[in-house]
Amino acid sequence: MRIVQPYRLYKSTERNYIVLTFPLNNYSLSEIKEYAYLTKDDKVFILSKGGYLYGELSLDKVDDFFENFKFNKVGRELSDNKYYFSEKKIGDNYYYLGMLALKNNNSDDYVGDIGVAISKNDFVVIKYMLATIILVVGILAVIISTTLCARIFAKLLKPLNVLADKTEKIGVNNEEDERGIDFQEENIFEIRSISNSLKFMAERIEENERLLKQNNNKLNTNLNRLVAVERLLMGIDLVGSLPEGVNEVLRALTSEVGLGYSRAIYLEYDEEKDELSVKNYAINPNILANTEKYTEGINGFTFQISNIGEMIPLLNIKYEPGGIFWESMEAGKIIYHNDKGFKYTYGNKLFKTLGLKNFMILPIADEDIKIGCILVDYFGKDNLISEEEVEVNNLLLMNLVIRIKNAMTEESKLMKERYLTMSKVSNKFIKNNKKLISYIETFIENLTNNRYNNKDIDKLKRYLRDEKKKNIVIKDSLDNNKNNFEVFNFEKLIEKIVKNSQKILKKYGINTSLFIDFSGNMYGDKKKIYQMFIQILRNSINAILTRNKLDKKINIVVVGDKNHRIILEIIDNGVGMTQEEVKAVMRPYSDARGDSIMGTGLITIYKIVKEHNGLMTISSELDVGTKIRIIFNEYREETIQ
Repeated sequence: MRIVQPYRLYKSTERNYIVLTFPLNNYSLSEIKEYAYLTKDDKVFILSKGGYLYGELSLDKVDDFFENFKFNKVGRELSDNKYYFSEKKIGDNYYYLGMLALKNNNSDDYVGDIGVAISKNDFVVIKYMLATIILVVGILAVIISTTLCARIFAKLLKPLNVLADKTEKIGVNNEEDERGIDFQEENIFEIRSISNSLKFMAERIEENERLLKQNNNKLNTNLNRLVAVERLLMGIDLVGSLPEGVNEVLRALTSEVGLGYSRAIYLEYDEEKDELSVKNYAINPNILANTEKYTEGINGFTFQISNIGEMIPLLNIKYEPGGIFWESMEAGKIIYHNDKGFKYTYGNKLFKTLGLKNFMILPIADEDIKIGCILVDYFGKDNLISEEEVEVNNLLLMNLVIRIKNAMTEESKLMKERYLTMSKVSNKFIKNNKKLISYIETFIENLTNNRYNNKDIDKLKRYLRDEKKKNIVIKDSLDNNKNNFEVFNFEKLIEKIVKNSQKILKKYGINTSLFIDFSGNMYGDKKKIYQMFIQILRNSINAILTRNKLDKKINIVVVGDKNHRIILEIIDNGVGMTQEEVKAVMRPYSDARGDSIMGTGLITIYKIVKEHNGLMTISSELDVGTKIRIIFNEYREETIQ
């Protein structure tokens, strides 16, 4: 048998190997044992994959050893981890067992293990000796410290004993009792001063003890919070599913073994509607199970616990200045108040009816992203929010925001890779298409020279013109390496696009309606916006022709809102898409089938919208139609830097 074990010296870049070659017999194993300075009670052995045993383990029944040892499970662990350590009973003795996986020289096939079993008997003796020594030392330390403390306190309290003896007969008339002590007035004043000082000192000691206990309890609470936050961050998955990840956060916030809040309400920021809407909530299970106890007297009402779910649709908040939710998210800062909640402005008066008490707003936002915020409070409890508690929550929020931003960055990279792949494939298609067009042109030229001319040649010429136009459009839409941003009138651009598209729309019998209620400007790449709109119209035309209904229509709406945004909507009654196809378009890579008539065009549109810091949403229903909503920022002088 040959064993090769790699190792590397300290601060060395070279990799060295220890090669051990020996015949597989008991004599070789005994030599290894002697070389390793093992005692006679220690064992060296080899186990094969088939369950055969070599070495010094003297067992009556080898099969019983393997069954008790669960060899198959250990074999799997060894094949994965290459080593195994455990404490096992072999025969009548206990051993510290270590095993190393053995594999074939030219493959990774697991063939067996080499093991060392170190007897535990010597270790037990050492443990008992150490325990006895520690016990003796501890007893001696207690006796010595008790004696010393008794002597020290006897000396310290001797003046007080004398003072107590002197004050025992205060106020006794010397004439009536010869043993009485007659103090002068000034001596009595000094004694009373000492008494007051001792009383004040005792009160100070008691107060300091109370503060120490209070600080110790706060420290334990904050340590438990840190442990809960660490456990939450280790188990949460925001990349796979953000809603499910947020639900995990809500459950941790309202768990008694977690952060211990009474209620947690998650408000998500909807960029399209520019508002905060309640998506989910969680209530402390202890409070939910004892609602009557926590709402007793003036603490609150049962509906503030039991009926929050019914109030969710009514708790939307417009995202605008004037409320503490907006203030918290814009600043990316936690806002808390150890007070009743009805005194503050939220942007929706219904929040004042929730009976908030000692509440806090946790924003999942910073200067780059706005996801939402979480409202927590101590409903039915007397807990006060501390600065240490806020710092722990800041740590939680910082980690959540970083993870979300990393996921968004990764998605953006994947989207760019997807678009780059499409560009390469499309360029190859255009190159091959050009060759085909060239061959057809040569063929037509030859036919024309031979005076052969009919309607088929005209069809070929029209086909060539259409293919050339398609090549130009595809090339322009994929050639997005450079941006040429400028200020242009959005209304005039849309009117021009619709006017230029009327010919093709009439050809296919598609009715178009255009409603524009915006006359402002936009800052962007005019050429790309033009390409984007043409691609949307092309997708709508293809979808309508695929459905092939008599009523063919495309509605185009352009409006502005009070937040200086341009809202563009294109609605068609084409074949539509399934929800899976809609989701697949917005993902960087997808395994969904590519049967949608909308196809890769939406990927190009989505990329152009993102380049202009816009927002695009798609709502579609199969055999009903598709609605694409795009939001851009209006051009304003102060926004351009």
